[in-house]
Amino acid sequence: MQSYEYQVCSVQYGRVTFVNGRWRGSIPMGEDTNASLESCPNVWDYLQEAGRDGWELVSVITHPQDKQDAALDMLYLKRPSW
Repeated sequence: MQSYEYQVCSVQYGRVTFVNGRWRGSIPMGEDTNASLESCPNVWDYLQEAGRDGWELVSVITHPQDKQDAALDMLYLKRPSW
């Protein structure tokens, strides 16, 4: 029986911020929120890299946020377990 591994990715303002609960930015979250956010990979680049590693995007869910024009997208990826 085929088994899979999964990634759950949080996307904020076009950046992949967390994958399976781990921060993806190169600058730790702290006082300079903009710099921290900008240090996270953009969605396109992240998905290109994940695809090369065998990950397939299987679902996207958008959660509206309180701030205008803000949303939290959740990306769900899977690949066969090696």
